[in-house]
Amino acid sequence: MTNSLNRLATFLRNLAQALHISGMPAHDLERHLNEMGQRLGVRIDCFAVLTMLTLNITADDTTQRVEMLRLCSYDYNMARLIALEKLIREVDGIDSLECCEGQLKDIMSAPPLWSGVPFVLLGFLLSASVAVLLRGGWTEMLCAGLVGMLFVGTYLALARVPRLRPAMPVILCACAAICAHLLSLVFPQQTPFITAVAGVVLLLPGFTLTIAMSELATQNLLSGTGRLAGVFLLLFMMLAGLVIGTQISQHLLPAHPTGTLEPLPAGFIWPAIAALGVSMLGVLQAPWRTVHVLVGGSLLAWAVFSLVGAVLGNVVGAFAGALAVASAGHLYAYLSGQPDILVKIPGLITLVPGSMGFRGIHALLEQDNIAGISLMTDMILIGAVLAVGLLLADNIAPLLFPRRE
Repeated sequence: MTNSLNRLATFLRNLAQALHISGMPAHDLERHLNEMGQRLGVRIDCFAVLTMLTLNITADDTTQRVEMLRLCSYDYNMARLIALEKLIREVDGIDSLECCEGQLKDIMSAPPLWSGVPFVLLGFLLSASVAVLLRGGWTEMLCAGLVGMLFVGTYLALARVPRLRPAMPVILCACAAICAHLLSLVFPQQTPFITAVAGVVLLLPGFTLTIAMSELATQNLLSGTGRLAGVFLLLFMMLAGLVIGTQISQHLLPAHPTGTLEPLPAGFIWPAIAALGVSMLGVLQAPWRTVHVLVGGSLLAWAVFSLVGAVLGNVVGAFAGALAVASAGHLYAYLSGQPDILVKIPGLITLVPGSMGFRGIHALLEQDNIAGISLMTDMILIGAVLAVGLLLADNIAPLLFPRRE
């Protein structure tokens, strides 16, 4: 029994680590492991925080095994999470561990679905669509797309140097600001700030803010607090890079007049949201066969937000959008057997207020305290209502649409 328990503990430790680095929130990770313990005939007490995981595994004969490990940094990889959730459903006993261990190793050793030129091209779609959401015009959309391509390409190159990872937000945002000001020499009518913010949207931690709020609401206080602190630290580092790049550009580039901002027609927002959903393939490392789900989740979230927000305000609109897209995710999981996160995450990313916090900190640095405090307050408030909508759907929708095995 001791050997079997040791082998099971090793497998669960590796599985938990794989789920974490693929982007699964702490409360979902703990839920999956607890459900696995019930199927395997052991009791699993899981405690996950942002940088540490503790597993206490108790067999029927009260034999215990405790696993503690430090968790490395994470990213969002939907293809990996889909495969891992499928693997979890296939674990039905100790006898299946040998096969599952091999599958887990294959899943984690698989190369990323999106890298190189395809990922860079998706970076153009991502930044160009976000420029439209920031009320930019044709010029901002084009320039933001070009900056986004350079940003993603540089990000992929610097990611190969682990020592540069802590300084990457500053370096990348400084380069993006310089590129935005260089493009203003060719396109003087564009607004460099909108171009720069849309160009660096890949790193903006808006969705992480929503996850942090959800973890705090589910009493995962250490994980939620740590993730929330990481959000603000990343925002400050990105803004520092933006300010550095802007100051360098103002001193080295010749002064030139800029034109007035001409927003796009209101109806153009819908193609932009659809393009944002397509770009989520690269951001979330999702398989191509899920593109219609990503686009549908993004359009649904924005449609509900626009309709409800026009009547009851943006805060209620954001809550309704999160509730609708999370409920749709559970319905999709019920009908298809695929993970609900394929619908929820693109929809929530469409609504998350990451750029709002970025602009709020920038306003504070520009001594515009009223606007800065207002934007930061709105960011926290909208992040909170998104988390509330997500939690309500996660607790109510499973009663209506139970997951099929």
